[in-house]
Amino acid sequence: MARKTKEDAEKTRQNILSAAFELFSSRGYTRTTLSEIASLAGVTRGAVYWHFRDKVDLFMALWKEIHASAGVQPEDLRLDLVESLEDCKQEIMKYLEHFEINDRYAVFWDIVRHRTEYTEELEPVMERQRTEQKDILNRMTLMFARLKSRGRLRADVDPAHAALSIAAFVTGIIEIWIRDREAFPLSQTVFHMIDHLLRGMGTYE
Repeated sequence: MARKTKEDAEKTRQNILSAAFELFSSRGYTRTTLSEIASLAGVTRGAVYWHFRDKVDLFMALWKEIHASAGVQPEDLRLDLVESLEDCKQEIMKYLEHFEINDRYAVFWDIVRHRTEYTEELEPVMERQRTEQKDILNRMTLMFARLKSRGRLRADVDPAHAALSIAAFVTGIIEIWIRDREAFPLSQTVFHMIDHLLRGMGTYE
């Protein structure tokens, strides 16, 4: 009986997360209430509060679940295994492919970037964004520094600047694509662009 109760609780939690995702994507974070989420999930507000402290906690849980299922958390990026600029390109391409093959992840990016009004209430979300951004930039800087020490990066290229250039390019191209997915094929277009960008930093082995 206990096992069934645990399974039912997890099913209820997933239903709440799914309802939140649907409403956040259609109405935005600010205009969505916990009552609306509960109604769409077919549960009471009490059930929502049993699983989540508040709407921010629910949003953070949704963020964690979607990123984990897509395999795009900072620790999932195996930058420590990059041994050449070609390896770097392949890691970038693997990340970008998630947007084309995982619609849920692409939609959540849109929710976070364009459908959420960031107020003081959402400071934990903004802090998580800053932390992840710093983590990725630091890891990319170490990656480029390692490549530079092995002669794979031009001597005049600053590893930190290389990391920021790649991060800015990837973020920018995703922003353009998210606004109009029919404008161009994401991975196919970026493959050639990222190739030119990296070749400007060094030579492939």
